[in-house]
Amino acid sequence: MEWVILSSILLSVCLFGLSFLAGDKQKERNDEVEQMSLQVMGDMYQVKQRLRILEEELLSASSPSVRRHSKEELVKEAHQWYQQNMSIEEIAAAMELKSEEVQQLLSGTREKER
Repeated sequence: MEWVILSSILLSVCLFGLSFLAGDKQKERNDEVEQMSLQVMGDMYQVKQRLRILEEELLSASSPSVRRHSKEELVKEAHQWYQQNMSIEEIAAAMELKSEEVQQLLSGTREKER
């Protein structure tokens, strides 16, 4: 009888020790899965960013003449930059307009000042 109890205790200690070794393999698998999921999420984020940039480029290339501001706002903005001693070419680049358009906007403000 003593022999059975002693062997049961010894077997339980061995199984208890083996459970720690088996747990490490599971932890490694969990770490690998977590690492892969983080990598996939990062890749998806990069793809979404590239797609957003491409969409913006496509939209801006398809409709470059779309104006967001009224003429009064454009005149006011051009005049403010002109007062900051920016050249007409610099103003045109900043406002995404042609130099001739900026000249027309500024000529309207100059005539009002006189």
